[in-house]
Amino acid sequence: MRRLKKRYIFVTILLAGIAILFAVRWHAWFDMPPEPKWEGAIHNYVFPSFEKDKTPASFDMLVLGDIHNRLTHTDYNRLAARVPEADVIVQTGDWMERGQNFYYQLLLQEWLPSRLCGLPVIATPGNHEYTKGLFKSCSDVWNYAFRYPKNGPEGVPGATYYVDLPQVRLISIDTNPLWRIVHLTRTLTWLRKTMNNAGDRYVVVLMHHPVVTAAKGRHNPLIYCTFRNALGDADLVIAGHDHSYMREMPFVVLNTAGKTKAQHKGLTAQASDTIPVYSVISIPHPLIPGKEPQMEFKTYRLSDGVLIDSTYVSHH
Repeated sequence: MRRLKKRYIFVTILLAGIAILFAVRWHAWFDMPPEPKWEGAIHNYVFPSFEKDKTPASFDMLVLGDIHNRLTHTDYNRLAARVPEADVIVQTGDWMERGQNFYYQLLLQEWLPSRLCGLPVIATPGNHEYTKGLFKSCSDVWNYAFRYPKNGPEGVPGATYYVDLPQVRLISIDTNPLWRIVHLTRTLTWLRKTMNNAGDRYVVVLMHHPVVTAAKGRHNPLIYCTFRNALGDADLVIAGHDHSYMREMPFVVLNTAGKTKAQHKGLTAQASDTIPVYSVISIPHPLIPGKEPQMEFKTYRLSDGVLIDSTYVSHH
């Protein structure tokens, strides 16, 4: 019995030593830059945002789905070359693998040297931006990196907000806290109000967990039942999470570099190998008086930039 206890103690000490060694050598093993330095309430790196960059009068939006730290700065530069007219980056969550400094360092290592870095970024957090555990919360690093208006539903945590552009209202719904009914109902009430007072702008909604699933076994009844009718009045609803591509207007699901888990829904068999994609939303300017403008939505294969899907979106 004593020998067994000694073995347990030895194994425990050994595992603890390995864990400590791994923690100490974390950066060296993964060739990571030093941890970010904090100076009061200001992070030493800041993603571009509309608070500091002048909103363009005419623009195209480059839309990225799940990435999970799988794009290099060469990939970002390739995207910049393919969409040189892009004015805004839109991202639908799970940009990094987990909501910890380690993965943010990897993201910064690849994103900051790229030519896309200088563009404004409108993002919504995915489940991977949230810390794991009994009480899940959006990583503090995400909140420092992405500073958006505090105009979301009162009392609801996360990053639910909206940003007005000249012709579009972009609405971000953080779907992670919505497992609590009180957050769900407050968000739905806020969403209806925010959509109704958007004026003549297009309404484009960003969310990580999709209303309409794009892959087998990924259906989310809570999101579907709560938001299907309300978001049916939006011009475009863009989500991620399912690691696939689907367009069932106004609902779109994107996957840019996340691990592929499913085939396409609603596309031909020839497109079955094109799950990693990116999209471009183009809004015409100047607007022609008396004529309804149409927002153009195109989706391209990430590997070679081949167009696989396109449509025009008329304003509701």
